[in-house]
Amino acid sequence: MSVDQVQDLQQVQRPHGVDRAHRVHRHLRWRRDGGGTAYRTRRSFPATPASRTVLLAGPGAVSALDGEGRDDLLLGRLTAGLVASGAQVLECDMPARDPGTPAGEPDVRARAERLQQLLDGHRHLLTGPLVLIGFSLGGQALLRLLESGAPARADRLVLVGTVVDDDVFLTSRIPAIELVYGGHDLLGFVDSFDTSLPPVVFEPTVYADWSARHLIGSPTPAVRVHVLEGLGHTLHPCGSGPARDPLAELGSLVVPAW
Repeated sequence: MSVDQVQDLQQVQRPHGVDRAHRVHRHLRWRRDGGGTAYRTRRSFPATPASRTVLLAGPGAVSALDGEGRDDLLLGRLTAGLVASGAQVLECDMPARDPGTPAGEPDVRARAERLQQLLDGHRHLLTGPLVLIGFSLGGQALLRLLESGAPARADRLVLVGTVVDDDVFLTSRIPAIELVYGGHDLLGFVDSFDTSLPPVVFEPTVYADWSARHLIGSPTPAVRVHVLEGLGHTLHPCGSGPARDPLAELGSLVVPAW
């Protein structure tokens, strides 16, 4: 199945407040994964030649490109802001899953397969630096790709709310990795031998360092940790105090002039 659909959909403002509006062009294409399931890929791009390419992999709660919800809203705003800054953004539908069930190996594998197809299908359109952004389960899927060496190189990897609890050997060359966590994204462990005990809870200032040490490559990537206070697992406002918008901080990790 290969049906193309081009959309010129919306006007967006540059994220740093310049008045000039930029039109977001969107190109949709249908594909089939290894199991024969049809899904859509989408390229969002500016009218002028793109300055960089961003592969965006959402969290496990996001499956459809046109879904609804807080995570979908943040991804949509991030995409619009990246295009306004001159980047093209690649995304695709992901296999639906029960958000109440912990993600497992099949979920990671299925997402990694589609992300690989997304890159392969747009290889002739890749331009400028390549940046990979993954939220939670999407970040795990990106790590799976990079373990396999696909793509062979990316300029930057941004992982949001992705905990790395075992060594990951990155075959792909990644010079810079940004680990981003919400300050209220607490991680709890339950004693499997005595479930009556209360869980042990760690703050991101603790487990972020664990995650950084588990990312191994040759040459060794430069790993930076960013803990954004007042935000939860996928960077939504959490806790008391005024709501915080993570868009500018997140965008600046992808586009230096954001």
